Amino acid sequence: MVEAYAGLVVDLVAAFATFYLVAVGQSIVEKSGVLNLAIDGVFFLATGAAVYGAVSGLLGFKGPLVGTLVAGVIALIFGLFFNWITTVLPLSQGALGLSLMFVGYGLGIIIGYPARMKVGNLADYAYPADTTTALATLLAVVAFGVAAYFMLERTSLGAAIRACGENPHAAASMGVDIVKTRLIAGALGFLLIGIGSSFFPLMWLRGWDVKSYVLGYGWVAYTIALAAGRHILLLIPFSLVIGGLFRESVRLQAVLGIPVDLSKAVPYIAALIAMVFYSMTKLKKTLMPPSSLGKPFYREERTI
Repeated sequence: MVEAYAGLVVDLVAAFATFYLVAVGQSIVEKSGVLNLAIDGVFFLATGAAVYGAVSGLLGFKGPLVGTLVAGVIALIFGLFFNWITTVLPLSQGALGLSLMFVGYGLGIIIGYPARMKVGNLADYAYPADTTTALATLLAVVAFGVAAYFMLERTSLGAAIRACGENPHAAASMGVDIVKTRLIAGALGFLLIGIGSSFFPLMWLRGWDVKSYVLGYGWVAYTIALAAGRHILLLIPFSLVIGGLFRESVRLQAVLGIPVDLSKAVPYIAALIAMVFYSMTKLKKTLMPPSSLGKPFYREERTI
């Protein structure tokens, strides 16, 4: 019984940490007005980078912490490029994001697959599967989230990020450097996306196999961010519920007597219901997306 309880805690924390940090990072990026549809590709890229860092190491060091660090740095670099090019050049953020998503898929395999083939069991390079590690991770992840909330809501940097998302031209007229601010938001947001994604192979699955890898977890985190109105604290219960459904999908199959494919789809259905609930209730008005989200930024207004 004790072992089963410990396993439940470890798995639930791993799922929560993965979805919550990725959703927080996504929220920070989009608060700056940049529509990030590359999220699933970045998620996959970061998992491959995490495997590489944990197995091959960096500067002579190996292990899960190194894997998390490498994943965060790789995602950060990706985010700087994405936010820079979508701010400096008048490109479609949606089209570029979807294109870079597939780039992320390819880079994830290139980085992670050779490292994965070096070892027989990735669990030897993963985080310890014990309650002490899980609770420490939980405290660290929630602390990251609270820090991100106060940064966005209580600091001048957060005010600048939100101003860039609402009306970048008005923000620029008030002295806000739009490019610099969006680069900072991209660095912070994608760093958290990378860190959160690293928990997927190194704490949650404790494995990584591209032949049977299921894509789409990045989109689940995107849906969580959308359903919670990109509110950092509101993301906590959403991430916990969706993560718990992923953890208990097998048990749902046994209890409800439903087909295995349907039980695996339950978390995705719940995420979809949450998004519909957000769209059809007062939450949508209370937690409106940034007014300039996804819109190209021009340094000067165009005239016809």
